[in-house]
Amino acid sequence: MGKAQCLALVSLMLFVALSGVTEQGHAADARVVDLGSNERIRLVRLPQGAEVRIDGVLDEAHWARLPAWDEFKVIEPDTLVDPRHATIIRITYDDVGLYVGAEMHQPPETRIGRLSGRDGRALSRDSINLTLDTSGEGRYGFWFGVNLGDTLMDGTVLPERNFSIDWDGPWQGRSADTDYGWSAELFIPWATVSMPATGEIRRMGLYLSRKVAYVDERWGWPALPSTEPKFMSALQTIEMERVAPRQQYNLYPFIAIGNDSVEREQRYRVGADLFWRPSTNFQITATVNPDFGIVEADDVVINLSALEVFFPERRLFFVEGQEIFVASPRADTRGRGVGNSGAPYTLVNTRRIGGRPRRPPLPPGGVLPQREQQQLTELHGAAKATGQFGRFRYGLLGAFEDDVKFDGTTGDMPFRLHEQGSDYGIARLLYEDNPGGAYAALGILSTAVLNRYGDAHVTGVDGHWLTPDGKLKIDGQAMTSDVDDKGRGYGGFLDFEYTYRKGMVQRLGLEYFDEQIDINDLGFLQRNDHYRLRSAFVLTRSNIDWARDNQFDVRGFYQRSVSENRFTGGGIFLSNRTTFDNLTSLTGRLHFFPEQYDDLNSFGNGSYRIEERFETVLDWRSNPTRQWVFGAGGGWREEQLGDDTFHLQARVEWRPSDRFNAQLNLRVDDRGGWLLHQGADLMTSFEAMQLAPMLSAEYFISARQQLRVAFQWVGIRAREKAFFRIDPDPSDLRPVPKPGGPGARESYDFSVSQYSFQARYRWEFAPLSDVFLVYTRQADLGAALDDETFSDLLDAAWGTPLQNILVFKFRYRLGS
Repeated sequence: MGKAQCLALVSLMLFVALSGVTEQGHAADARVVDLGSNERIRLVRLPQGAEVRIDGVLDEAHWARLPAWDEFKVIEPDTLVDPRHATIIRITYDDVGLYVGAEMHQPPETRIGRLSGRDGRALSRDSINLTLDTSGEGRYGFWFGVNLGDTLMDGTVLPERNFSIDWDGPWQGRSADTDYGWSAELFIPWATVSMPATGEIRRMGLYLSRKVAYVDERWGWPALPSTEPKFMSALQTIEMERVAPRQQYNLYPFIAIGNDSVEREQRYRVGADLFWRPSTNFQITATVNPDFGIVEADDVVINLSALEVFFPERRLFFVEGQEIFVASPRADTRGRGVGNSGAPYTLVNTRRIGGRPRRPPLPPGGVLPQREQQQLTELHGAAKATGQFGRFRYGLLGAFEDDVKFDGTTGDMPFRLHEQGSDYGIARLLYEDNPGGAYAALGILSTAVLNRYGDAHVTGVDGHWLTPDGKLKIDGQAMTSDVDDKGRGYGGFLDFEYTYRKGMVQRLGLEYFDEQIDINDLGFLQRNDHYRLRSAFVLTRSNIDWARDNQFDVRGFYQRSVSENRFTGGGIFLSNRTTFDNLTSLTGRLHFFPEQYDDLNSFGNGSYRIEERFETVLDWRSNPTRQWVFGAGGGWREEQLGDDTFHLQARVEWRPSDRFNAQLNLRVDDRGGWLLHQGADLMTSFEAMQLAPMLSAEYFISARQQLRVAFQWVGIRAREKAFFRIDPDPSDLRPVPKPGGPGARESYDFSVSQYSFQARYRWEFAPLSDVFLVYTRQADLGAALDDETFSDLLDAAWGTPLQNILVFKFRYRLGS
């Protein structure tokens, strides 16, 4: 062969070799399948005897023999264009569970891992996420996520896009760095999820999304951006043969040992949680002598208003299977609470169970220390059954509290009171159907709380409708309560949501609650005695000339009291959030509240008129993918009597590596004319300064071993300004001189110092098997204000903790 022929042959060989390399830099796979629209996927069963080692490395021979798919589109921003890199997905299954293998192609130098605790969704980092509609008909499902570096995320999903993180399952997921980017493996045991009984062929809905952090984009298959109305009813259909798992159980025995430095005592507790699934569509959950040990701390909240603050559930027993008790989107507790999307309207708030007990009647002159008033009730046990038959799903829950002991004093004499705990019951039945491709559901939810002060019974009926095209969504709930000392009350709401087109949504809500309705023995409703009309319009646009995306939001509400027919609430709220091409973001808000009556913050002592008010906020945040992330913002608002209040806030986040991060947030409020109730018909305005720093640091020995230190403090220094009386005939507050005479207070100045400090080590040595070592110190100190500085307030609170406890907890999962 001559030289020319040799060169030609070599050139031909190079051309053939290079033609098999795609633009993304990975070898083209001849088994990558192009799907047509609405095409079902029949999964290939894992060969008998084949083993899958869940380590994130796709090196088992069976992965190469499976069909592969690359169907992703860019959904955040919602351009729906082809992504810049490939995402190759392979899926198989056996009698035990579902296996997913994923190749994430991208330049290796662009990978962003960032470890966190489980379910940390706020971080911008590379991840692959799987959603399974295990009902096969868009009724309920589960989602799972693996982040680069092996941090896991999971939760539940209800129609149509109601995601929650309030669930943790014993599944496995791992990731691995590769030459082409990174890869991941997920294994979902069938025993982890609920499924209806079915025949030879089982169908499920499938959705995968990938976060690519260095460009801050999310890619999805199917392409279902949040600006589109449909989600669960539009997932990719997959089919499997002979998936009918045998009965499964998981037993979680634990031991907790605590050293309480305030009470100077050791505490020991041994108990267990049991999860038994005798069939795919039925599960029994029980807990015996549940854990008292504190391994999570709530946010520090100083609340001097009449509105209760909502705190989400974190206890394993209560979050498992909780989705059946979510009777409407308003009852979804994900992301709700302080500083988030507002309080829920729900008949089931499991934080009431084992929460603070009722304060017992005290003997004449009796005093209870603050620590006694804030103790939590312990549980004897609880049990829950959830399941499905045909088109019906159901749930039953019962819980039983222990008695509570209160130690107080009368003069110099100690006394002890015993307060009986409460018994709780919940029953839920939900019928679901998909007529003509729509989603329709009708449910009933009933709760009962029994204690010696009287019984409380609440029943609600809820209905749901989603049109076949997903554009119109209707949710509503009517409820009635029967509380022994309050009689029967009624209320309910009806919500409409219409999507004009992608990114343009209109919402309308109507609600009515009479003066007698009370669901708060077990549920959560911030106020009754009102009817309200609410509206919201949201417009989201992507890839505009001057920014990556922009969201404009205008909403408002009008509210009147039922008992007095007075205008007690309303406003118009404008907001605009822009994410620029450099991934910085700017959010602006402008709120207007017309003149109205406040009928709550007098704590039952009448209503009074407050001024019209404006409020404006501007907030900026830097690129979240960088090592250093900064944020700054500020705002101004008018108080109820027209005085000015200003706030400034700043935050900085430092991530020198994927294993370590530190955050500092600081907010300062300068309040003018802060109006507070002082007793009877007396109201007082205050000039106040409020300081609220938050500092946290985390180090991850591995994705399963975490060291975390967090400190949050709120301090207030308030000086009296003016005094007012509430007129019996509701009108403007009447200015009065400072109260004097016998028994009058010399000064109304006050201070508050409240903090929470926690240092925690957690090692998850197996799925849902943990070792915790947690030190928690908390205080809530309120006092008259002299000349104390903020430093003095912090020192005083640190020296007088309400809680100072070290807890060791060991939990181990035993399962079939």
